[in-house]
Amino acid sequence: MDVLARVDAAWQAHRTDPIALERALLSLRDEVALSCGTASSEYVTLCNELGSFYRSRGNYQCGEASFSAALAGIEALAGRSDAYATCLDNLAELYRLDGRLDECAAALAEASALFSDAHSLEYAACLNYQGHLCMARRDPTGARMRYQEALAIVRENGSPAFELSTAFANVASALMEEGNLADAARHLDAACDLYRNGSLRHGPHYVSLLNSLATLYDRMGDVAAARAPYGEVLDSLESGVPVNPDDARAALANAASFFSRTADSQGTARVEALRKALTQ
Repeated sequence: MDVLARVDAAWQAHRTDPIALERALLSLRDEVALSCGTASSEYVTLCNELGSFYRSRGNYQCGEASFSAALAGIEALAGRSDAYATCLDNLAELYRLDGRLDECAAALAEASALFSDAHSLEYAACLNYQGHLCMARRDPTGARMRYQEALAIVRENGSPAFELSTAFANVASALMEEGNLADAARHLDAACDLYRNGSLRHGPHYVSLLNSLATLYDRMGDVAAARAPYGEVLDSLESGVPVNPDDARAALANAASFFSRTADSQGTARVEALRKALTQ
């Protein structure tokens, strides 16, 4: 059974209907449990997928149960090693989002100790989660140090585009909190360049980066620099890049404020047209 292909198919079929997507993933999980057992890589994959789904929907109770089931399956298959640590990272991020910061810290400490290679992309992801925890604890300097260490590891591993873009964006978020806006802008621009040069396909993450970059330049009082990424946000939305409607509305609100303050009637008209399209 090609579980990953069926998971991808479920996402494609129900991308805009979370209730139907949940039903599809649960049905597939139950099918896998019957055919492969709960101590199987297929079952672990489904539980981890459900955990991520529930986490993204803010259903932390179901997400925790799904990640816990995945951890139990991994331990039965391979013990507590790298795969277990990676899944534990996912659970730790759920704890952070749920405000359970002490549980998040404990899970990340355990995961960090379990990784066999402190120079792997998986370990870099663990450092990123540690950085997120530092940000939640209002320690941007601690976050930046972990994000920069993760960025160095990504570069050691050949600078895969998505991981590199994420690393640049993470460092930028810490720099902004530290008040180092110019360096934050350089890191965000570097993250965007990986989409501009074709290394990554334009998608919702790109729109989010552009919105952050534009609002940062606007905050710095650099109107000319802000105008270009705001224009790229509108270009992306007009071209049909799939963006969560709430995220699209937030980006359009920022753009509308900017174009109004800078008396840009053409930009304002484009924003209004996109707002109308969102309501149809």
